[in-house]
Amino acid sequence: MIKVSLIFLLFAFIHSITVTHKFKHACKDLFGDTFMRVYYRVLYNAVSAITAGMAFYYIHRIPDQQLWITPLWLRWIMYGVQIFGLVFGARAFEHLDAREFMGFKQVRRYLSHREVAGNIEGLTQKELVTSGVYGIVRHPLYFAGIIIFTFNPYSTVNGLTITILADAYFLFGMFIEERRFVKIFGDQYREYMKRVPRFIPRRRRYNEGNLVK
Repeated sequence: MIKVSLIFLLFAFIHSITVTHKFKHACKDLFGDTFMRVYYRVLYNAVSAITAGMAFYYIHRIPDQQLWITPLWLRWIMYGVQIFGLVFGARAFEHLDAREFMGFKQVRRYLSHREVAGNIEGLTQKELVTSGVYGIVRHPLYFAGIIIFTFNPYSTVNGLTITILADAYFLFGMFIEERRFVKIFGDQYREYMKRVPRFIPRRRRYNEGNLVK
């Protein structure tokens, strides 16, 4: 359990550092504005994928122990909930530019037309998303991640440790993201926070206007 926790926390630390404004601006000072707006986003996602893969590899090598065996009928229900979480998270990209989110669009834009646009990460979408799944919960991607981890039907010591740490990290990410969005959008985001729940969906949805992140 300790080794699993240390590996996960190391991954979380690397991921958390690379999303901070201080780190981004330090990279901007070191590599320049063009590099940041063209390559940072795709490199950030590549580093995240590599470190997550390495964490999974090393955790998989640690001896594990079964806690209990989930009955078959319950296992299929949990799979269904995980699929729901995956679909719910994927629907967030109906309101986001997936290629720009991954950083591919910034690189292609620059290599094809020598065009540099957007903020420090080359993201050009400037308005707040409040429609679709963003009208149900404020953090649909984190919400989906918590559902997928929490409803894992295979209960082992390592698996439970990862679930607890991952869920805590997603919740931490929600608070950090909200602080960042309040700085960016001000009263608009505060009003959005009043109408749309952070994590537990409500019956009433906030879908006023057609705002895009």
